[in-house]
Amino acid sequence: MPRSIPLVLKVGGKETDPSTGLGAIVAFVLRAQRAGRDVVVVHGGGEEVTARATELGLPTKKVDGQRVTDRALLDVVIEVLAGRVNGRIVNALSDAGAPAVGLSGLSGRLLPVQLAGTPPGSLGLVGEPTGARVRILRTLLDEGYTPVVAPIGTDQDGGVYNVNADLAAGAIAAGLGADLLLITDVPAVRDASGHPLAVLGPADVARLLASGAARDGMIPKVAAASRAVETGARSAWVGSVDGLADDGPRPDAGTRFPGRGRPNAVPLLPRPAREARR
Repeated sequence: MPRSIPLVLKVGGKETDPSTGLGAIVAFVLRAQRAGRDVVVVHGGGEEVTARATELGLPTKKVDGQRVTDRALLDVVIEVLAGRVNGRIVNALSDAGAPAVGLSGLSGRLLPVQLAGTPPGSLGLVGEPTGARVRILRTLLDEGYTPVVAPIGTDQDGGVYNVNADLAAGAIAAGLGADLLLITDVPAVRDASGHPLAVLGPADVARLLASGAARDGMIPKVAAASRAVETGARSAWVGSVDGLADDGPRPDAGTRFPGRGRPNAVPLLPRPAREARR
């Protein structure tokens, strides 16, 4: 019997904070693993990056939900995301019985990137994923670990770049042929009138982005979900943590992006449901 489809779970903001939402994320990961799902966690942490940058007197500017990044700000991104936030999530999962391993997109050259922005390079040291080299993730999953990935990428010359976490998660989900779950602080993607949208196909996404209904941080989420299902993810979903059931989203919650199958997926080994381990 084939192993169940992996989940790529992207979290950020309050979901990485022990006082506001990290416990709910850990609980979901444990439920999903007990149901037989392998889980890869990709995280942001933009609020903490902004706070640290402010402490250092560095300005913050965003364009279409992506942070303009110079060399000084890239150092802050690496410090906060690959260090503080990544370690916190790894420890929380491991303490709860889901042994976790912290990675960044530099690990095994997991996230190859090209310059992001229009025109390319206009966002500074920000990279747009060109794919994902997921072998290191498969190895960890096969050994029973939960990979936790900070969104930092590298180009063909070894340069280091800040990467939007939604786009990073989408590239990883496509590489694994996974179900992509993008957690946000609203229940679903909304149209220009504020009505929640249950399903978005490619034409719907194009209209939504062109209309300006998707703004700020929702722009990369919608783009990442759409691109992921076009390039290999089985499905994508955008919603809040309250919309999660035992091993994925509730049928009546969030916004779904139906996939076209799993064209980039590699067959996985059988894996029975497992209990949480300490």
